[in-house]
Amino acid sequence: MFFKQADSENKLSNISCPQQKTVNNTIDRTNCQNMPEKSTEKSTQANFSEAYSLSLCEMQQMQRTMEQLKQDLKASESRFRNAISKNADGIAIVNKQGLVCFANPSAEALFNCKADELLGQEFFGALVVEGLACDIEMDADIIPQAGETDAAGIRVVQTEVEVIRQQQANAVVEVRVVETEWEGEMAYLATLRDITDRKRAEEMLWLYDRAMAATSTGIVISDATNPEHPIIYCNPAFESMTGYRRQEIIGTNCRFLQGSDTDSDALKTIHQALKTESECQVRLKNYRQDGTAFWNALSISPVRDRTGKLTHFIGVQRDITDRKQAEEALHNSEAQSREQAAQLAAALEELKSTHSQLVQSEKMSSLGLLIAGVAHEINNPVSFIYGNLAHLTNYTQELFHHLELYQQHYPNPVAEIQQEREDNELDFLVEDLPRILSSMNVGVERICQIVQSLRNFSRHDDSQMKPVNLHEGIDSTLLILNHRLKGNGEIPPILIVKEYGKLPLVECFAGPINQVFMNILSNAIDALSDGNTQRSFQQMRDNPSLIKICTEVVGNFVEIKISDNGPGISEEVKQRIFDTFFTTKPVGKGTGMGLSISYQIIVEKHQGELYCTSELGKGTEFTIKMPIAH
Repeated sequence: MFFKQADSENKLSNISCPQQKTVNNTIDRTNCQNMPEKSTEKSTQANFSEAYSLSLCEMQQMQRTMEQLKQDLKASESRFRNAISKNADGIAIVNKQGLVCFANPSAEALFNCKADELLGQEFFGALVVEGLACDIEMDADIIPQAGETDAAGIRVVQTEVEVIRQQQANAVVEVRVVETEWEGEMAYLATLRDITDRKRAEEMLWLYDRAMAATSTGIVISDATNPEHPIIYCNPAFESMTGYRRQEIIGTNCRFLQGSDTDSDALKTIHQALKTESECQVRLKNYRQDGTAFWNALSISPVRDRTGKLTHFIGVQRDITDRKQAEEALHNSEAQSREQAAQLAAALEELKSTHSQLVQSEKMSSLGLLIAGVAHEINNPVSFIYGNLAHLTNYTQELFHHLELYQQHYPNPVAEIQQEREDNELDFLVEDLPRILSSMNVGVERICQIVQSLRNFSRHDDSQMKPVNLHEGIDSTLLILNHRLKGNGEIPPILIVKEYGKLPLVECFAGPINQVFMNILSNAIDALSDGNTQRSFQQMRDNPSLIKICTEVVGNFVEIKISDNGPGISEEVKQRIFDTFFTTKPVGKGTGMGLSISYQIIVEKHQGELYCTSELGKGTEFTIKMPIAH
């Protein structure tokens, strides 16, 4: 590719030829101006006599001119050599045989040897080798391969070559070869510029560009110096992700991807990051060119120059639609699982409650059957006794009347009868027997009342709601609990205060309602008994234990309040008082079922209300509110 011989029609001068020509031209002009003097001088050399005719002044003037020209030439050559020596580019003169004739210090540094080692060496092929385009050039348009200057007659070749260096890695240089003249012969002036670092940088840029083109992550670069932050670069992955072409993207803002339902909080985060020149990471919903939505994981990073001035923003975007859908599916699955777990837990609680209620109902049913059976069995002999007591009383009265007639008509019986009368205390028997019969009659009536109360309390045959007298149920419950209300030598009895209103018959399940009365009254008795253990007998007499029962009609409801003046319960216990299996009683005394079942009976079975009000040290009150009719 290099020129092997000079153009015969274009003889180029030496590097110093401009200065030399200047001197020669000056001398020629001097000779032309002083032609008579020169002729005189030549004549003088030929004829000594004519030399004296020259003016001594003119000779001195010419000598001064010559000296000045020599000094100017020397200064010009010094400046030229200094420029060549200090030039950052390597400069070499190569003769037409291709051998190095001259090398400046930069060439020495480039070839890593002294100029003396370069002189005489073959320049083309030994010192510089033309590399393959695929090995050297990243872009064929970066440096033109050959060209011509605008100056006519000067031929220039410019290309890239590889420099063979001693004890160092070869370098890639940009060489510019110009025809010149050296020592009167045609030669080549080669200017060498080391572009190894530039080629490496170009190669790295090329690799970075290929990497950005090959990645599946969308990358955009926007101009931070423009308030609109227009996009100045996007990689193919961003085009593929959004469906837009590069021509449609460059110069726009990423807002064109947003929709009406794009997360406003994410947009605020982006705007804040752009405003504060900071990094941010968000997830937001974007739209492709065809209108389909996709979820975008966006990371924005600021880029600054060496002075710290913000120049660009780099946006890295990943399509996470599949992951977002998977997360939503997982979230929905978790929500569904939690809902199912909650349903199972509720079903389990309901099953436990139902089981406990069934067990309690079965107990109450069995107890009701037992009570009803016992009441029936007791009722038969008691009825027999109660029926015969009336006859026995009549018969006794008749016998006493008959004895009285004997005493009236036979006032003086025989001694044996008189002795028998005294031994049997007949007078006492006459007085005491009617009292015994009356007492027996009272006892039998009491037994009948108890049996009736037991039958009323059990009501095992009430499978449907029926109109019921609630006062009878309360009284029957109190009668059954009467043994617990009585006092003894250590504890005074518990007083019962009834403030019954005028209640109509209430539609309800009589057996379960009586069970509620039993549970609440039993808890009241237990609370009073526990409270009495902390008091002295005198304190109990001064402030006796009391259970108060009030009933009244409130609108379409009946309201039953059962209160006691016991120690009361804490707020924490009150919050859990109707929970299944919750009890404050010691093991063996309470199951935690009574109030829970009572709540279900009143609230669920009868659509009523059951709540508790209490304060520590001031007693407890349970309120039952039930509709009169359903």
